[in-house]
Amino acid sequence: MSVAKKVEALLKLPGNNFCADCGCPKPNWASASLGVFVCFNCSGLHRGLGTHLSFVRSVNMDNWTEKQYKKMKEWGNNNANAYFEAKLPSSLKKPTQDSSVNEMNRFIRDKYEMNAYVPDNGEGDPRRGAKPGNRARAPEPTP
Repeated sequence: MSVAKKVEALLKLPGNNFCADCGCPKPNWASASLGVFVCFNCSGLHRGLGTHLSFVRSVNMDNWTEKQYKKMKEWGNNNANAYFEAKLPSSLKKPTQDSSVNEMNRFIRDKYEMNAYVPDNGEGDPRRGAKPGNRARAPEPTP
């Protein structure tokens, strides 16, 4: 199976079938450096973060490396959100696909650029090669 088909298969796993940031169904973009699947609108905001924070790829149109696939398989939306939203205050309502661009941009910048909701020690960042660790892992895709 090609790497692109393996990445596409990851979209069928629980959590990956919704945008990691706004919850929009059927995302078709991804941040290969963060290990998350995102919708078209959020992908543009991720691009605005810069490739040093979020390296955005189209699930269907871009070429994927085996290393990028492994990051997506290892993390996925559930594991990445468990890390990047670990300290998300219950009083803060997570934006939805109907939120304004400004609201989404602020949330995405706080989440990935400012690391506002990561655990206190900040260890476990997928951009620095960390693995999901003891957090709940997404199930393995079936070939």
